[in-house]
Amino acid sequence: MDIIYFFFILTLVILVTFLWYIKSILNLKKENSILKAQIENQKCDNFNSIANEAQTKQKENTLKKYKIIDFLTKHETITNDQVENLLKISNSTAYRLLEELEKEKKILQIGNTGKNVYYILNRYKK
Repeated sequence: MDIIYFFFILTLVILVTFLWYIKSILNLKKENSILKAQIENQKCDNFNSIANEAQTKQKENTLKKYKIIDFLTKHETITNDQVENLLKISNSTAYRLLEELEKEKKILQIGNTGKNVYYILNRYKK
């Protein structure tokens, strides 16, 4: 009879241990799915942040281009140095903005290099 109780208790211990193990696995799976969801949310937040930053920079560039065009409508010509002073930007940024406006066929470059270069509005857009 003692041996039957022993096996019964041993079986109960094994069963309780097995159930505890299953519960632990289920808790880990639940935590894992929560962490995965948090990671996905963080990825989305990071993407949205990057997209918003890019959109803000694009809006800033568009505003700078409008200021250049507005200056040209009032003064007829503009140089790289004038763009730098007007927008408080670097030489390379001024050059890039003027190049973009030229590619968009909104302005024309007059002259080839150096201080002889200036820009006018393109009144013959195609």
